Amino acid sequence: MNYKFVFTCFAFFFITGLQAQQATLTIKVITPPKTPPQDTLLVIGDKPVWGNWIYPRSARMVKLNDSTWTQENHFAVNTPVSFKITRGSYYKEALYNNNGQIPAATSFNLVRDTTVVIRPSNWNDLYQRSITGIVRYHHHFSSPLLKNTRDVVVWLPPSYFTSPQKRYPVLYAHDGQNIFDHTGGGAGDEWHMDEVADSLIRSGSTEEFIIVGMANTKDRWVEYSGTPEGYNYVTFIATELKPFIDNHYRTKKDKANTAAIGSSMGGLISFYMVWWYPEVFSKAACLSSGFYFDDGHILNKADTSTARLNGSKIYLDCGGQDLDKDFLPDNEHMHQVLLRNKSIKLQYEYFPADKHNEFAWANRLYMPLTFLFGKSK
Repeated sequence: MNYKFVFTCFAFFFITGLQAQQATLTIKVITPPKTPPQDTLLVIGDKPVWGNWIYPRSARMVKLNDSTWTQENHFAVNTPVSFKITRGSYYKEALYNNNGQIPAATSFNLVRDTTVVIRPSNWNDLYQRSITGIVRYHHHFSSPLLKNTRDVVVWLPPSYFTSPQKRYPVLYAHDGQNIFDHTGGGAGDEWHMDEVADSLIRSGSTEEFIIVGMANTKDRWVEYSGTPEGYNYVTFIATELKPFIDNHYRTKKDKANTAAIGSSMGGLISFYMVWWYPEVFSKAACLSSGFYFDDGHILNKADTSTARLNGSKIYLDCGGQDLDKDFLPDNEHMHQVLLRNKSIKLQYEYFPADKHNEFAWANRLYMPLTFLFGKSK
């Protein structure tokens, strides 16, 4: 027997078998347009080539063109892999949606040659710097009344730090997690309230004002309606949050300078803020309001009397598509009811082509903000 031949054959099949047990993982990243051109992409993950989750040690990706990067690695078949895409730091991780939340790692078992194509929508550091103006965060703001916490973000007008003697009216905005940069907690995009407010103020269309964004909770539906829970939520704003804001920021505390804004159920509860606490809030902007879903039957109460709203300023609007089509009759009904009270300063707008979403509200946001804070002619 030719042992040399047998050994050679054995070695050949052994090596071939090893090669057959290897799988190639190709990671391809199509970067978003705002990616800084001078930056390098790194894969951070659970393998030595990816730094074992320590980013300075991970391998750089190969740049194919201005927007495309790639990396190819070989692992044993059935190897579990887990990785993230970054620009060299955990602070610069890739995002894949519009809620600003850091996504979980891409994880799977590599069972065959695989190409993963990743298309980030943004980068964490760029997203966090996307707000126009200066904001202050009050995370996990606690309410003894509601026995819960929520994030509160305060947007400060352009002159806040250059005019230390000046005081400002305040706008309390519901669904505060998506009015500036959509930090999560619900569906949809953002309102771009920071950009719109900044533009209106700098053009002289409105006076300067502070915006207080209040994130919703899992109880949004019941808190934003005419329920006992809704009343407690409004009481929280009037008796717990507003005193905190007035004590920590240079506000105009009187009701003439205190307003509310929201959309859908947020529009409904904005209306209730003036209804339940007219001594605290005198202005409300109610976009695509959910009077249709109100468990407190505010339309019936307003039909009886609107004396509680005497001297207030109310903005109402509604679209004509999507859920707004269902909401429209009750919004028009409320408009007609409020018209009877000549002491109410009222503006009503109808947008037949608008759907029930943040894109539509952002596009027409300049109208309620100008109505609430427009400079007197």
